[in-house]
Amino acid sequence: MMKKNTDVLIIGAGLSGLMAAAKAADSGKKVLLVAKGMGALGLSSGCIDLWGYSLDHPEEICQDPVQEIIKMVAAQKDHPYAKVWDVLEESLSFFQQICSQNGLAYEVAEKGNWLLPTALGTVRPTYLAPAGMAARELPRAKNILVMGFQGLKDFYPEVLTTNLKNNMNLPADCQLTTLMLDLGKIELSPNNLAYLLEKDEVLQRLVSQIKPHLAEEMVILMPPVLGERGHTKVLLNLVESLGVQVYEVTNIPPSLPGQRLQQALLHHLKKQSVEIILGCTVIGTTVLGEHCTEVLAEGSGKNLTIAAKSIILATGSFLGGGMEAQPGKVIETVFHLPIKVLDEKWSAKEFLSLEGHPFSKFGIEVNNHLQPVNSQGEVVIKNIRVIGANLAGANYPIEKCGNGVALATGYKAGKLVGEV
Repeated sequence: MMKKNTDVLIIGAGLSGLMAAAKAADSGKKVLLVAKGMGALGLSSGCIDLWGYSLDHPEEICQDPVQEIIKMVAAQKDHPYAKVWDVLEESLSFFQQICSQNGLAYEVAEKGNWLLPTALGTVRPTYLAPAGMAARELPRAKNILVMGFQGLKDFYPEVLTTNLKNNMNLPADCQLTTLMLDLGKIELSPNNLAYLLEKDEVLQRLVSQIKPHLAEEMVILMPPVLGERGHTKVLLNLVESLGVQVYEVTNIPPSLPGQRLQQALLHHLKKQSVEIILGCTVIGTTVLGEHCTEVLAEGSGKNLTIAAKSIILATGSFLGGGMEAQPGKVIETVFHLPIKVLDEKWSAKEFLSLEGHPFSKFGIEVNNHLQPVNSQGEVVIKNIRVIGANLAGANYPIEKCGNGVALATGYKAGKLVGEV
């Protein structure tokens, strides 16, 4: 049996786990990250939502997410944001810094949340947006051209334009038009289209089709397919060739913006000498007193024992396999930490209830040091920190705060273990 020793062991490779690894490595710690897979980040929009909707009027988009969080934290001490409010601002700065260093710029809106168009023509509130989605000029545009691709499924320009007129506050004289681009009779997926657009000759074929449709003060919207690892170069070349602003919109998974963010963070961790082992499941733990001394992991038919001074749990909620529902109870699947179940009824009567479902708030309670605690507030295992969707108290689908909580809790956990 193989054995490894490390300063920090992180279990889980979603956004919270990657952020924890980045901050712990930034503090000079030896970091090992193990995970069954790559988490849900590659399926996400690639945006960072802090807070989406008003507390007082849940049907309305909140204008200032930071002020909304301040109000919420004062009333809900058990919300994950209440545990990381002290580092929220610096965690956002750290995230922007490491993304920029790895070729993926993120931008903050002039006021509060961005209101970004989606492929369905709805409006999506978010706090940090990739530069290629940050459509500042859109509310003032006189002309909007929405482009699709023949052979590309799941993106229909007419649907976007029809709904955007009703959902976004556009100038009264704004003209919305559509254009279907033709790369030949081939069936396209977002990933192979992105690969094709990284070739200059293919990009120039698009430019020649687009130019006859350009108009003054125009903004172009298109599906998120402008390159994979070469995204920044592809976007810049297209904007320079056309002389107008071009933006991607959010679309259904699989999400290239989410994949780009994932790759940027992994590239950063590689430069920081973080060791990452995927396809690896923790199947056993050794706890002596109030400390976990080692874990047993299994991958590729081999067993691995890992001893670590600090452990960060980032395995996610039900979707990620970090929690499992059983008849009458919910269990945490690695350390069997106590799960806070908030209501006898796990779901609401209405599937699309504005209050969400009680099970969304199930998770592990922690103290201000992100250590797991029991119902009496006593620390269960002192050298474990719990982050991201493992935490109790957040209603992510309703509050639109999932990536914000993941980012901030991951950062704080990495900072705390860096001080040990």
